[in-house]
Amino acid sequence: MTQLAEKKRVLEQWLQLPESRRRDATDVVVFAYRLLQERPELVGENRQSSLDTIVNWLLPHLPKLEAG
Repeated sequence: MTQLAEKKRVLEQWLQLPESRRRDATDVVVFAYRLLQERPELVGENRQSSLDTIVNWLLPHLPKLEAG
């Protein structure tokens, strides 16, 4: 499967979570870690690199926090 297709599947799974579980960067890391445990085929040669890739895919999809 291409990286673009994997990214799409990961984003779809992320967006299926309730908003309360998609609020901050910690939620992203927990989701990515669990995803890699459930789907070890996503892990390339370097598990940390795969985790970082998934986190980087998801961070732009966090809600914007208002300062103040």
